[in-house]
Amino acid sequence: MRTAAIVLIGNELLSGKIRDENAAWLTGRLRALGVQLRRVVMIPDEPDVIVDELRRLAPTVDDVFTSGGVGPTHDDLTIESVAAAFGVPVVRSPRLEAILRAHFAERLRPDHLRMADVPEGTELIEGGEIRWPVVHFRNLWILPGVPQIFRAKFDAIADRFRDGAFFLRSVYLDADEGAVAPLLRALQARFAVEVGSYPRIDAADHRVRVTIEARAAAPVDAAAAALLESLPAEQVVRADEAARPAG
Repeated sequence: MRTAAIVLIGNELLSGKIRDENAAWLTGRLRALGVQLRRVVMIPDEPDVIVDELRRLAPTVDDVFTSGGVGPTHDDLTIESVAAAFGVPVVRSPRLEAILRAHFAERLRPDHLRMADVPEGTELIEGGEIRWPVVHFRNLWILPGVPQIFRAKFDAIADRFRDGAFFLRSVYLDADEGAVAPLLRALQARFAVEVGSYPRIDAADHRVRVTIEARAAAPVDAAAAALLESLPAEQVVRADEAARPAG
């Protein structure tokens, strides 16, 4: 199973000045592609912290997606931090420089050209409707923090990460979560599925949502059938009719 981590970089995220949108969106996209997300980390614009986090995460997953820190200003430190983390120099990409010069023309300033700098050994990937290539270095995918651009760039490379699918089925219960906990534990062990239990305390029509997930539909449906057979009918508010791809 392909695995991934997301590293969100920016003081503005940690201070609450900007609300992150990228992690939640990418989580859903990766799930739909069959990729297991192992970790999401939010860190400040501090080179030492970025370097340490990338060195720690990169060996543990197949892909690391970074968000933020790739613009022209003083607090855009992701590129140099990636280079430092892996012991390579920062170099200027002729391809990116040409794009920047064409885009800004007479408005070009020296700081704009910082966006043409990449870690040595970087691959630039073009595709889809994106104007700017995706920066790929080893198993890192270096993406901007602006949500619209982040999404467009990921969509341009999304098919590279397709790795089957997760299948999901939900059962909604009017029952106490603690009372059904032994049953859910047994289901997970018996059918080799992932069972989740999510209580509600608002005005929803159910008290607990039980989710059953696996890499194939058959064990999900078998586990759901066993769950429904084990519960009194009055405790079942409703249930999905069959497993469906998650995400």
